Amino acid sequence: MRAVRGFTLIELLVAMLAASIVSFTALQVYASYHRLYLHLYGDYQKEAAAILEELRRLNPYCFGASLRR
Repeated sequence: MRAVRGFTLIELLVAMLAASIVSFTALQVYASYHRLYLHLYGDYQKEAAAILEELRRLNPYCFGASLRR
């Protein structure tokens, strides 16, 4: 009798298909996380800029304004 060694082509194709599905799912999860991060980071930048502008309005000599004169 012939000894069976290794994997068949079908087994390798099934393993590749499973790995592809897992990789695609992980990529979609990461992409949605990244979009959320960019959205939240943009909101944070807007809020920080508004707070900084308010502080500059309240104290014009703060943040190096006296150095520009």
